[in-house]
Amino acid sequence: MSPTVDEQDIFARQADARRVLIVENDPDSRRTLQRTLAQSGFTVTILNRGEDALAAIDRDQPHLVMLDWEYPGTVAMSLIRHIQRDAPAQRPSLMALSLYSSEQQIVSGFDLGLDDYVVRPYSAPVVVARVRAILRSRQRKPEELDFLEFHRLRMDLNDLRVMIDDRIVSLRPTEFRLLAFLMHHPERVFTRQQILNHVWSRDSRADQRAVDVNVQRTRKALALCGCGGYLQTVRCFGYRLSAVER
Repeated sequence: MSPTVDEQDIFARQADARRVLIVENDPDSRRTLQRTLAQSGFTVTILNRGEDALAAIDRDQPHLVMLDWEYPGTVAMSLIRHIQRDAPAQRPSLMALSLYSSEQQIVSGFDLGLDDYVVRPYSAPVVVARVRAILRSRQRKPEELDFLEFHRLRMDLNDLRVMIDDRIVSLRPTEFRLLAFLMHHPERVFTRQQILNHVWSRDSRADQRAVDVNVQRTRKALALCGCGGYLQTVRCFGYRLSAVER
């Protein structure tokens, strides 16, 4: 049965909202990413040899750029500056693919404006899941949502209530804000300082130890319903909300 005109419009809008540009120097990695993302329903373009990355962004208007963090020359920094000239709502998201896994390298990447940092060697399905998570969070404005959902978790932002299946999860106010922040950005890794900046007020005297304490309490509350594994510790870096076991 052929889709109706309205259904065709919906399909077109969905495809248009899933554009990914790959700026990857290694041809094997580039082909693997292009194939895997395309098979998952994304509209994928790649940076051709000798092509200017900034021109490709302006031409293709991607919603996410996957960038080889060790790309020759000054491509990475030029690309970031080019992206940041636009208003936040109009910028493409940026995911780095890097050989470097040190805490300093990762933190520096996020401080420069990355939305995600993936260390090689990586699993292509996991990368696809992280791309989906970034694009999904960009498609919805948090202030317009009444509910947040993540696998078995459901959060009512009006009644300030968290449910796992049919059970209410008891959380303190700070724990609720912490979980809400991570549910807005699933599969993304955040440093303790980033979480502190987003969850606590500017005049708060809380330090990064407060993040650890509230993460532990929140994880313990979720564990009572079998979901403690969602709140994952990323060693030497921070935390993320993920249903993918690593």
